[in-house]
Amino acid sequence: MSRQECAMKTRPFATALFLCLLLLPLQLFADDTLECISGDLALTFHQGSGGIRITRLQDLGKDRNLLAALCRPLFVLVVCDQDGKETHVPSTDGWERVGMEATDGGALLRWEGYPGANLSTFTVEVRLYARPEESAWEWHIATAGALNTTRLEDVVFPQITLHESICDGGILYPDGPGALIQYHWDADMQKWQRYGGGWGSMQFMSTFSRWSPEQNQSGFYFAMHDPQGSAKEIVAQSKAKERTVSLFFEHPIPDTTRTNNYSLPGKAVWRLFRGDWFDAAQYYKNWVQKNALWMPRLGREGREDTPLWMRELCVWAQTGGTPEEVTERVKSFADYLDVPVGFHWYNWHEIPFDNDYPHYFPAKEGFAEAVQALQAANVYVMPYINGRLWDTHDCGAEDCSFTSLALPAVTKEEDGAPYIEKYGSRESDGSEVALGVMCPATPLWQNKVKEIVLRLQKECGVKGVYIDQIAAATPALCMDPSHGHPLAGGSWWNLSYWNMLDRIRREMPEGHVITTECNGEPYINRFDGYLSWHWQTDGQLPVFPAIYGGTIQCFGRSYGGGETASLALRMKAAQQLVFGEQIGWINPDLAIAEENAAFFKQIVQLRWLLRRYFYAGEMLRPPVTGGTIPQVRADWQWHGEHPVITDALLTGAWQIAGETRTALLFANVSDEPIEAPIVLRNTGTDGASLARTVLTDKSTAPVPDCITSGEPVMITLPPRKALAWEFGEAIRYSPR
Repeated sequence: MSRQECAMKTRPFATALFLCLLLLPLQLFADDTLECISGDLALTFHQGSGGIRITRLQDLGKDRNLLAALCRPLFVLVVCDQDGKETHVPSTDGWERVGMEATDGGALLRWEGYPGANLSTFTVEVRLYARPEESAWEWHIATAGALNTTRLEDVVFPQITLHESICDGGILYPDGPGALIQYHWDADMQKWQRYGGGWGSMQFMSTFSRWSPEQNQSGFYFAMHDPQGSAKEIVAQSKAKERTVSLFFEHPIPDTTRTNNYSLPGKAVWRLFRGDWFDAAQYYKNWVQKNALWMPRLGREGREDTPLWMRELCVWAQTGGTPEEVTERVKSFADYLDVPVGFHWYNWHEIPFDNDYPHYFPAKEGFAEAVQALQAANVYVMPYINGRLWDTHDCGAEDCSFTSLALPAVTKEEDGAPYIEKYGSRESDGSEVALGVMCPATPLWQNKVKEIVLRLQKECGVKGVYIDQIAAATPALCMDPSHGHPLAGGSWWNLSYWNMLDRIRREMPEGHVITTECNGEPYINRFDGYLSWHWQTDGQLPVFPAIYGGTIQCFGRSYGGGETASLALRMKAAQQLVFGEQIGWINPDLAIAEENAAFFKQIVQLRWLLRRYFYAGEMLRPPVTGGTIPQVRADWQWHGEHPVITDALLTGAWQIAGETRTALLFANVSDEPIEAPIVLRNTGTDGASLARTVLTDKSTAPVPDCITSGEPVMITLPPRKALAWEFGEAIRYSPR
């Protein structure tokens, strides 16, 4: 039976004098507290002089305090006066009137008047909604007030500072596929990313207690459930000396120069749970599937608006240059792997890379003919274009059309200056290329991107177009009122790109695709693939695939050099396999080099045998084996030297739910054989026979056999080998 309760408590003298004090300001009840319980998660608020603060966050199931001694305010408002001076307004002090009350199913907290920032007619309301069956609280904040000399710019909400008891096991941050940070007590740490790009890809974080065999791990889920994915900063900070972790979201408000009224889009959620990163991912997945406006429709075969060839594709080549420089190399790559291949073609155009955008035409001589020849050889061609940038000197070193045509449609700073980005490319005169960030709400940019994509698909015959940066770079807080969108924050950036991409998809020829860079979640149902090249973080976990497996095809890692390049390649390719990604995005010569070819080919062909799991199925919790698994360490070459450590045995599990078919994947990336026990069970009783099929590659016949439910079975893998066990039923597994 779940627990739910919110109750006010006051000191006896306040209760006795209640009738006499009815007309006095609320803040005179200086010692009032409000106690709220939702399942196992309890909160206590203290109403002091001029503010309200959280004084208790309790895990009732384990009788454990979760709140740090010094806790951040529940909210901070960032306001700005007419001279540009910024003031931070906390929930904890300085208010003229404050109050709180229990409501049906939750609580209401209220603040009125903040003279310290000239906000005398300003109010803030925070509402809490209990979800006792989930030990969760949902939060909402709204502000109201006349716009005078002080304007509201940002709302930092909610904030919490957690005790080490719920942080010792690490911090899950939405960096790429998701990363578990476990070095947070070594030194002060901060992760701060704007949501919507590849390094803030999802709207949730979690912290965990330290795992031990004696007790289940606990987690604290901290999320925004915002169905339109509005602009926000996602922040995790640790203090090593105090051994605390602070989590918060910062929301830039829309129309910041026009109003002080703000209402949080969606709800913030705090949830106490028993489990690990996979459980946290499932909570977010459950919300996404029911509410997120970017969630695609899924049929029996997954994304049926994505062509089958793209859903089935298993490997990508990536290189660039003239048709003479790339065609035969890519064909040899496809012939060796003996599966259909995707080819991401860079520098197919006459202009230099990251220069003279968006004037991609004319293409290099023979481009269309090479596309036709490659696609006849089972190679699907996808050229590069950029989806955000216009060169300020777009004809060599000259400004041909930027100022006269593009500048009005560029995103603007508050002072009217254009947002400019530089990536190290050079103009013909040696100066650094400066690129304007285009506003996706403008008809000019919507039409320009559509024109380029459709010309490539219809005139050049390519099967796909890669539109760079859209799910990688984060929203610019454009302040140009002529563009017709709300200024600064809100969801308008996503909605504008949705409109652009919807128009492209309506006019694309049948059987064609569009993809983009990285994995910012708000664009999933508008793209057919995400280039996951930046999934390079030590400690990363397949959180994104656990949520979105089967909804979009993720492809690609950055394959570099260095002294451990061959080991790094095996680690990346094997991780791509178990994460459910399409393998590669690799220079063809590197993939089929002698030291890499056999392993790479086997990984690709094993994925081909299992390909339906990755577009019509979903990820299960990765298996954990018994025994001691050695670790491997290699330089993954990300912006220089970048050491990454993983287990030598990488594992994954996928299931086609409607058919209860399950595949367990194992890859040994090391140079030594590995043996490890695992216990498998079906939904029946121990001792039952489980029919298993062992898969390795296209040239090796599947091996059927039987194992016994509930008894240990050994995973035996030679060096540099992978295999899969396929079952015709749902399977549970444990280390021993």
